[in-house]
Amino acid sequence: MSRRVHGVGRFLCGAMLNLAAVGGIICLVLVGLAFVFDTTLIMFKTGSMSPTIPAGSLSLVREIPATEIKVGDVVTVERPAALPITHRVTSVADGSTSTERIITMKGDANEAEDPFPYAVNTVRTVLASVPNLAYGVVWLSNPWVMAVLTLGASALVTWAFWPRDPSDLGAYEQEALLPLPEPPGNGSQSGLTLLIAPLAFGLALASPTPAVTEDVITSGHLKMISIGDQAAMARLAPGEPVQWQVGVSAAESEPGEVRIQLRGDGNAGLGLNAIIRSCDRRWVEGDCEGEADQVHSPGPIAVDGTKRQLTAMSVAEERWLLFDLWLPRNNAAERTEKSVRLQVHATGSGDDVTASPGPIDSLAATGANPLLPLLAAALSIGFGLALAGFAKQWRKRNR
Repeated sequence: MSRRVHGVGRFLCGAMLNLAAVGGIICLVLVGLAFVFDTTLIMFKTGSMSPTIPAGSLSLVREIPATEIKVGDVVTVERPAALPITHRVTSVADGSTSTERIITMKGDANEAEDPFPYAVNTVRTVLASVPNLAYGVVWLSNPWVMAVLTLGASALVTWAFWPRDPSDLGAYEQEALLPLPEPPGNGSQSGLTLLIAPLAFGLALASPTPAVTEDVITSGHLKMISIGDQAAMARLAPGEPVQWQVGVSAAESEPGEVRIQLRGDGNAGLGLNAIIRSCDRRWVEGDCEGEADQVHSPGPIAVDGTKRQLTAMSVAEERWLLFDLWLPRNNAAERTEKSVRLQVHATGSGDDVTASPGPIDSLAATGANPLLPLLAAALSIGFGLALAGFAKQWRKRNR
């Protein structure tokens, strides 16, 4: 019985080692293809492209010149001071130059086309997509999950290179209890192959992943829904916009009005800019399928602590505000201890409710490094090799 259990244990260890090695090779191949063919991965947080590409899908995209765009292509377009949008091309026209094209787009699940055409020189075309895979990427990007994977990689490296003396093995361990490959001896090629696994997984996970949360705030007759990536807003990179959406509704049978105001406080030197748009229904990937208007022109947000009215609505309506927040690319403001805090206030029906995305700040030089997963993987390899090397030297000294 003990012989069989021991054999199964050795088989499982070897299988895990080979699985990690194969996964590492696949990741390295994908990273290499990304550099050679200029491909990247994008995640779909909403269902505007359903059922073709449902929410939670992970898609592979490649940059192409605008001259190659065809009607029916699903492409990602960069937008100034706003997040990129991925929809299907409905028309293509010549632009002001030989390389520019004017395109219109529409989400498969949307009733109407996007409100404005896009003038583009390059776009990213969707090559393939896998439903629900984005949820797995988000899960893998969780710091706790990454910590467990890093520790597991360290344990596998240690086991793969742990010194083994064949003379110490019992005769039963030399028998082929299972018709499957044996695990490595003292640093075989399988062990060497394992070295690429944690490094490759670190490369694959090196890009930060959005973590959009949805918070509901209620007060009497009023309700607010705040949707955004608080971590991304806390470390804005110059020129890279982040979106925040706030929905306001009222539960009131009597006629009345709800006023929606914005208050900003904090570090004016941060240079926070915004475009604020209003819609009578929830925004989907930056699109309003109802009536939309702009309530704050592109420009700096006042942070003097004064409430400024954005819009108003009747208690029978609902209003969704979409904030595109960004810092100027040439932002060189002196950093202080204060960040910026925005608050949306809704007042009406005798109630007042407030929503805030939390502190907004710029990405510090000492902030989160996207290469941190790669560094963790390299450290796990180093730790495993050091531990195995120490064991080897200790065994030599005690012979």
